[in-house]
Amino acid sequence: MNWKSSITRSSLATLVGLCVHFAWGYWHPERFLTDSIAEWIMARTPSAWAVPLLDWMGGWAKPFAATGGLATLGFVLWIALLLPTWWAKVLMAASELAFVCFAIDYTSIPGVLSFLLPALLVLLIPQGEAVLPRSSRREFLTSAAMSSGTILVAVEAYWRSERFASRAIEPVPLFGWRVPAERVDWGKGLVRKPVTTVREFYVMSKNTVDPVVDPKSWRLKIRHDDRLIREFTYAELLSLPRQERFITMRCVSNTLKSDLMGTAVWSGIRLEQLVRASEIPSNVLEMAVIGLDGHGDSLNLKYAFSGEALFALGMNGDTLNRNHGFPVRMLAPSYYGFKSIKWIDEIRFSSVAYFGTWPKLGFTKEPLIHTASFVDRIVREGQKAKVGGVSFAGVRGVQRVEIRANNGDWQAVELEAPLSGQTLTRWKGELVLPAGAEWLEARALDGENRWQSAIEKPLFPDGVSGPTIKKLPGA
Repeated sequence: MNWKSSITRSSLATLVGLCVHFAWGYWHPERFLTDSIAEWIMARTPSAWAVPLLDWMGGWAKPFAATGGLATLGFVLWIALLLPTWWAKVLMAASELAFVCFAIDYTSIPGVLSFLLPALLVLLIPQGEAVLPRSSRREFLTSAAMSSGTILVAVEAYWRSERFASRAIEPVPLFGWRVPAERVDWGKGLVRKPVTTVREFYVMSKNTVDPVVDPKSWRLKIRHDDRLIREFTYAELLSLPRQERFITMRCVSNTLKSDLMGTAVWSGIRLEQLVRASEIPSNVLEMAVIGLDGHGDSLNLKYAFSGEALFALGMNGDTLNRNHGFPVRMLAPSYYGFKSIKWIDEIRFSSVAYFGTWPKLGFTKEPLIHTASFVDRIVREGQKAKVGGVSFAGVRGVQRVEIRANNGDWQAVELEAPLSGQTLTRWKGELVLPAGAEWLEARALDGENRWQSAIEKPLFPDGVSGPTIKKLPGA
């Protein structure tokens, strides 16, 4: 069998296998192989590529990532097809698929078999007994099926996401709040709004399709290892006394040029309201928070019970929406966003070290936010420039921000008092530009007297850091 016909045969086997696999998944709800592979790929895609792709493709970015799962499964079957005997093909395909499933943490045996068995059936049909007629017509029909199948995998993921969205509970008013009047016009035209709207607040997940939760049947489970301690209904959580707090979140996927950051007023409860510290067995090492999407992470017990961590039920006056983790999400203000688990399913007090989604990839378990700045706008007026932006150092706070043009002298800017000790700091200033100036730089000094790094450091393993540089208008 030549390479062209082997690719055709393995592709056709993949499509047949996926048709049965999807049918099984809809009849007996299972996580799809294509979703799990796509999520594995997305989690490892460099932010410098992922963020522009998400901006460019919008709602179609993740559905088309599912076609990466299609390609992976096709490659598995193609390798198996190259072997000379039927039993070698079966053994190779099963072994490869088992390795893929182990790598992506896919554990459903029925889900695997629903793909593998029909795919092997097509793969092992002797070539002379193929159902499709020989000749160029067969090649055309097979190529058309392959192209259509690729598109349909993406369309199915997009349709499923939209269907889930239509089933999501709409937010309802939960608490009253307002932006302090004196902040509304501060830095207007130069600096972003003090509070990010829910619509504009960044959304990031590695799911092909995010989960949707029925609050009537959902339960928040509290466990000690595998032993269930207690459960809470959504209504019970809403009945607990809540606190409102302004908190800024920043995503670890930021590059030095991206701005995946937002400030909101959140309403939530503390861990102590769910379980007392005195109830935790002495052998517990840390608290893991696990979402319905399988994404999880952990907090050390001292931090978890410190009162800084918040289990949020509301955002900017309303209950959470689906994108932001309804019915309840974690907020850990000291850390990058991957600690702030959405769609929480369980809180687990673990007697062994817990490695969540990102730490399993080699990221640190303590992703403290690096000091960073972002220039929102530069308004140039001849040789002068008005500049506005924000700086953020997590709960350490920001005590000073300076700007300069090219390699000129640093000049301090005016800071607005932050909304809380857990939010970014807005700033504005004016600068005389030296002749030939082409770029502007900003830097921040955190509350522990450490300046923002002047040397760029890559995202892995604890978040990007480095200088904030922006090209001047007209340069």
